[in-house]
Amino acid sequence: MAGTGSGRSGRVTLYLLLLNLLVLALGIGAEHFAANRAPVLNELNAGKIRFWTQPDDYQPAKVAPAKPVEEVVKAVEEPIKASVETGICLEIADLSQSHYLEMKAVLKSADLAGGECLYSFDKKQSWWVFWPPEYEAAQRDKVVKAVQAAGIKDFLPIGQGVMAQSFSLGVFSSEAQANQYRDALRGKGLAKVDYGPRPSMGTGRLGCLEVDPAKLGRLKVALPAWAKPLEESNCRAAGAAASKPPRR
Repeated sequence: MAGTGSGRSGRVTLYLLLLNLLVLALGIGAEHFAANRAPVLNELNAGKIRFWTQPDDYQPAKVAPAKPVEEVVKAVEEPIKASVETGICLEIADLSQSHYLEMKAVLKSADLAGGECLYSFDKKQSWWVFWPPEYEAAQRDKVVKAVQAAGIKDFLPIGQGVMAQSFSLGVFSSEAQANQYRDALRGKGLAKVDYGPRPSMGTGRLGCLEVDPAKLGRLKVALPAWAKPLEESNCRAAGAAASKPPRR
């Protein structure tokens, strides 16, 4: 009887041991499963979801309207045009009649005889209309009679300087005015009358501004040695003054 009781006790003990091991294994397995499963969203915060979609103070960014094609093209072309040289300012230390005529031929060869270039002087009344020098007294007498017959009363014989023995028939503030009066006198039969810078003017400036670059290139090639380049600003002021209408 004692042996039978002892055997039952051993089986119960073994059974309890196995049961404890099974419970322990189930516990470890449950913890491992809980640690590796995906987290569950325990709280639904509707306020946060709404904020990330579109806050109350949200304002869509303002997009500037596209510029017209003409403005875009202009913005690109203007720097390119500025880099192309289109002007020149020249100083002529002795703007004599011979230098004036020589420069006139140079401008014509560069196709700049249409008024694109402008002379300026520091003195006023810098242009004159004149009868060229006559070195024989008898010829000068004929000139006086011809001038008087054309209705010109205010004329002046020149007695000294490079234009000695010539006659001054009028002084003017611009080349265009002198040219116009010269043409009017030639229309009255005074064929030898001409115009140019007054002999006493000395230094003059010639500005060719905002002209065709090709014409400007031809002018530079043909410039005489006595025409010295200056900063364009020395001629731009004269050009701006000439463009203003005369006061009445």
